[in-house]
Amino acid sequence: MIKDRFVRVKLIKRYHEKRPISYVGKVTAFSDSWVVLDAKCLMLARSQPNGVQVDAKSNAMMIPRDNIESIRVLPDNFDMDNIRLTTEGQQLHMIVDGAMDAFLGELGEG
Repeated sequence: MIKDRFVRVKLIKRYHEKRPISYVGKVTAFSDSWVVLDAKCLMLARSQPNGVQVDAKSNAMMIPRDNIESIRVLPDNFDMDNIRLTTEGQQLHMIVDGAMDAFLGELGEG
């Protein structure tokens, strides 16, 4: 269903102090229990000048479906090597060309 599609996977934040984490990448496998991505991690971090820490290169990630808050399907032409971010007030968004921007979290959460 979403195999070979670009997605943004937002993880559940189970406690207040946990930093919001999302993975952005291409789905390589998908089952009832987990999602495997070739992805970059985006973690909100106050210590970063732009408010988010982004992995320099993509890695294979196996994410249990029980830990996923939401999955956002991105356009097929999404550029993994040029992830652009923007803020709207305190909200941090990832810019998605040709579609609505993807919400990553509140800047104060990192």
